[in-house]
Amino acid sequence: MGAYFDHGWWSLLFFCAASAAVTALVLRLLLTRLGEFALDAPNHRSLHETPVPRTGGWGLLSGAVVGFLLSQPEIHPGIVFAFVVLLVISLADDLRSLSARVRFSVQILSVGILLYVLAPPFSGSWSSALWPLLVLGGVWVVNLYNFMDGMDGFAGSMTAIGFATLGVICFLRDVPQIGSICLLIATSSVVFLYYNWPRAQIFLGDAGSTVIGLAAFAVSISGWQQGAFGVLIPLLVFLPFWLDASATLAIRVLRRERWWEAHRQHFYQRMALKHGVKTSLFIELAVMLSTSLLALLLVASGVL
Repeated sequence: MGAYFDHGWWSLLFFCAASAAVTALVLRLLLTRLGEFALDAPNHRSLHETPVPRTGGWGLLSGAVVGFLLSQPEIHPGIVFAFVVLLVISLADDLRSLSARVRFSVQILSVGILLYVLAPPFSGSWSSALWPLLVLGGVWVVNLYNFMDGMDGFAGSMTAIGFATLGVICFLRDVPQIGSICLLIATSSVVFLYYNWPRAQIFLGDAGSTVIGLAAFAVSISGWQQGAFGVLIPLLVFLPFWLDASATLAIRVLRRERWWEAHRQHFYQRMALKHGVKTSLFIELAVMLSTSLLALLLVASGVL
């Protein structure tokens, strides 16, 4: 991914601690000083009953960025630009709802720039037919992460477990640069979970969910390229997210529904309405841990 951490385990522990501290500090400031800012008002599609700030992603990303800066990674400027562009438009969407056309255009631009850096088209290893599919896949990952951020603790748990799992795998396969990035994101996510656990005090919001989605895509592509894991590993780790989102989208398209509009038809939403948020979250956690453990076992055994 272009980033390299050459500081040792104690330094990495310090970077993670700094990320956690900054995440906690920013989240506390957002809740105590800006608690009425960028509120997500409940509606007929929501699972929450009272307005909740959708600025949690600001705290999570602040902590992760501080960890990156302290560790002084070597990240290609194009990758930084791709994330900044997506972050800016997502922040604007948190404050004032933007049209789908504007959001999708920026998402395509960000994913395209990211892929151009990580996997340039016509470079010999990537066919011209595969590259557009990767762009489409990247945009879908960005959006599905946003779609799945609709239940207390759900997206935060997937981020913590998913990135921690990929981080461990990267260290096992001697790809510490990606592993360190994953652990910094996972650490900030754990702190965010403290405030997002049912009953949530704060939500990720578009800024958090879309940027984390792009990060998951970037880590998956980069890890695959560098031989840290096969293409099936990130698909297995994040299966609770992409399977629910993709199956729901396909069903809505087949039913000729307005699939681009918000709804409560995801499996996790229907389960929460029937069994409650906490019960549903624990079920999803069991699935996340199971798929991540399976991924670790497959890597450790040399199967993938």
